[in-house]
Amino acid sequence: MSTFDPSIPRLPARETNVSAVADSFRTAVSGVAFWASIPLPLVILATLATGVVMTAPLLVVGLVVVNVVCAALGHTYSPNR
Repeated sequence: MSTFDPSIPRLPARETNVSAVADSFRTAVSGVAFWASIPLPLVILATLATGVVMTAPLLVVGLVVVNVVCAALGHTYSPNR
């Protein structure tokens, strides 16, 4: 036996606008990357000043790479869009 009752109204199917979701995601990633690229040079300078570069050189290299990636991803960010 089926439990389907045709007298119960169905809710309309929700439609998602994939383009709008993709644009929102792109803007969010760009904004986070932009704002992350601002303090990262200060963190890199702090690691150089405290001597962390001698004990963990890969950490400093990783921070530089993250800073470059953030700068590349965030260069088109505009908060007024």
